Amino acid sequence: MKPNERIIRTIEGKTVDRVPSFCATLEDRTFNEVLSKSPIPTQLVFQNPVSKFFMDRWGPQITKPLFQPILNRAMEKRIKAAAKLGFDSTWALYEEAFILLDSKTLARFTGSIFDILEDGYGNMTYMYRGPGITSRKEFEEWPYWPKADEVAHRAYEFYKKMMKKYGDKICLFGSSAYGIQETLLWTLGFERMPVWIRREKDLIQRYIDMEEELCLKTTIAMMDAGIKVILQPDDFSFKSGPMMNPKLIDSLFGPSYERIIDVVHKRGGKFLLHSCGDNTLLFDTFIKWGVDGLHAYENTSNVDIFNEKKIHGEQATIIGGVGVDYLLTDRSKDEEIVDQVKKLIISLGPGGRFIIGPAHSLSSIPADKLKVMLEAVDKYGKYLG
Repeated sequence: MKPNERIIRTIEGKTVDRVPSFCATLEDRTFNEVLSKSPIPTQLVFQNPVSKFFMDRWGPQITKPLFQPILNRAMEKRIKAAAKLGFDSTWALYEEAFILLDSKTLARFTGSIFDILEDGYGNMTYMYRGPGITSRKEFEEWPYWPKADEVAHRAYEFYKKMMKKYGDKICLFGSSAYGIQETLLWTLGFERMPVWIRREKDLIQRYIDMEEELCLKTTIAMMDAGIKVILQPDDFSFKSGPMMNPKLIDSLFGPSYERIIDVVHKRGGKFLLHSCGDNTLLFDTFIKWGVDGLHAYENTSNVDIFNEKKIHGEQATIIGGVGVDYLLTDRSKDEEIVDQVKKLIISLGPGGRFIIGPAHSLSSIPADKLKVMLEAVDKYGKYLG
C-alpha cells in the first residue's frame, strides 16, 4: 500500500496494511543528518560583519528577495529528509510569516516579535520575545499586515512544486503557520490577551476575521496545488489544561474553524489540528468543529492518549504518541523506543484511526532515533483489528 492511500484510508477509519507513520517536521540538525549535509553555522550567516550590516540596515527590504528563498529551501529539505527516512506522511510547512527586522530580530507579519538564536547544533532558530502590538494605535499602524491573496498565491506555487517532486513518495500535510488563536496570543501577549478580549472586542474580531481569511485562502491554495490533507497548528492548551475556558475558545474561534473545515471537506480533503498541551477538555469542541484527526497528545502534559482512544477513537484519528523530550533524544536507549512503539500499536492500533509519530519537532532529535522508531513501526505495525 502506498503512503497516500495508507494515510487517507486511516483517517477515514478504513482498513490498511499497517499503522502509518507521521513526521512532525524535521529541524535543521536532523534533516542535515539525513541528507548528509554539514550545517552552516548561524554566526556565519547572521553574525559575520557583511551580512550583519545588510540585515541591520535593510532587514525588511531583503526579507522577500533573500531571506524567504533560504527559508523555502529549508522547508523543502524537511520534506525531502522525511521522505528519505521512509515516513508515510509529513508536516509540510509553508512559512512566510517572518519579516527580518535586523540580525537579531524577526517579526511575524501578524504582529509579534521573535529573537534569532543558535539552536545548539550550529543552526539558526527563533524564540518568542513578546507582543508587537500593545495598543489600539499600534494595531492600526502595524506595517506588516499580510495580503491574503498574495500569500495564498505564493503558497500555491510552493505546494505545486512540492507535490510534483514528493507527492508520490510521501503524503504531504499542507500547513500554514497562521493558527488563529495562537497568532493572536503572540500578537497581544499572554498577560494582555484576556484584557483585550474584554475591552477591545471589535479589534479582536477584526483580527480573527483577518486570520480566518488568511487561513482559508491559503488552505484553498494548498488544495488547488494537490494537497489532500490540511494540518493546522494552533496551540490551545498549557501542559495542565486549556489556556482559556473551553466555551470562550469555542465562541471566539469555533465559527472560523467550522467554516474553514467545511471548505476542506467540500473539496474532498481532510482537516487535522495540531494543539500542544493537555486538550482533554477541548477534544469534544475540536470534534464539534469537524476535525478529522488531532496531533500532539503531548507526553509531558496531563493528557492520556490511551484513554482518549477509548473516548474519541472512533470520532477522530489520533496522531503522535512518541515523546520528544527524552525518548527521541541521544539520552534514550533504542530498546526504549521500540518498547514504546509496540505499546502504542498494541493499545491504539486496534480499530484503526491511529497514525504514529513524534509529538513534536526539536533540534535535539537525532536522525538515528527516528530510524529506530520507523524500523519498529515496520516490524510491529500490522493492524491488530
